Amino acid sequence: MPMPQEDLTLQELIVRALTGEDRRARLQLDSAAASDPELRQFCADLDEVVNVLAGSKEWRRQAPSPELTAKIRQAVVSKLPAAPPHFRKVMLEADLGRRRATRWVLMGIALFVIILCISWFARRESGARPKLEGKVVYEAALKGEALHGWARAGSGAWESSAGGMHVQDSEDPGALYIKDGFDAARPLAFEIESSIPELDERSTVLIFVADALGAPQPAFNPGARPARALTLEIGRDGLVLSSPDQALLFSRPVSNLSAHFYRVRLEYLGSWVRVLVNAEVFFEQDLPMPQGPLFPGVRVAGPQKNAVRFNAVRIER
Repeated sequence: MPMPQEDLTLQELIVRALTGEDRRARLQLDSAAASDPELRQFCADLDEVVNVLAGSKEWRRQAPSPELTAKIRQAVVSKLPAAPPHFRKVMLEADLGRRRATRWVLMGIALFVIILCISWFARRESGARPKLEGKVVYEAALKGEALHGWARAGSGAWESSAGGMHVQDSEDPGALYIKDGFDAARPLAFEIESSIPELDERSTVLIFVADALGAPQPAFNPGARPARALTLEIGRDGLVLSSPDQALLFSRPVSNLSAHFYRVRLEYLGSWVRVLVNAEVFFEQDLPMPQGPLFPGVRVAGPQKNAVRFNAVRIER
């Protein structure tokens, strides 16, 4: 006649407790035996039988062999009829507590996974990159036409000639930016072409989108550099990209030091920034969201700044 499942479970629990494979069951058994002399004596008898079978009291330092486990199981079967009446209850309650604990752990893990999945999907949805609608809000050739809608920072007079927009007069830095800012909540793309001579170490060209941080106009330092901006700086040694919170995001050397033509495009797609140089992706990454309003512009500095020409500017939303 098959043995009841409860008895098989009880035997397995006792074996695991005696061999140290179920610490929870062993602790439950020791705790119950501490205040029950009859139960304590029975547990001592079981331990003694196991020690005799193992041949040592120190055998629990390593897992028992299958042969020893089988012998212990047979000894448990032979000893169970002499067990105190409440011994079965103590062991089965230990098993019930373990199963409850395991169930709660599994439920906790499942809940944690569900929360992670929900959070991931939420971030995916909320962080979905907005797209430009392709609407052109400003476009100009900047060749021989009047400069409307631009504001100046720094020294030097700007004009639009047949070669493009450029600054005149002193060697001091000069900047020019779109006077009316753009809301940072919507995507923005600023694209401009520039013709740049071979630069010396003191001359640089800066193409930027300044963040005014809620002010009516962007702030500039004494060198006509925007205080907070996504900037691509073109110098003798190469291209350097900076953000409002990081002085260096990415750089690339320029091998040819002769005159260059650049078509630079700075894109704010929500918090995602993409920079293209001559139609190739120079940089793209998620950055802190700008507060706005945003002011696209350019800056030149150094002895060769007057030779720099800008043209074909375009702003898209």
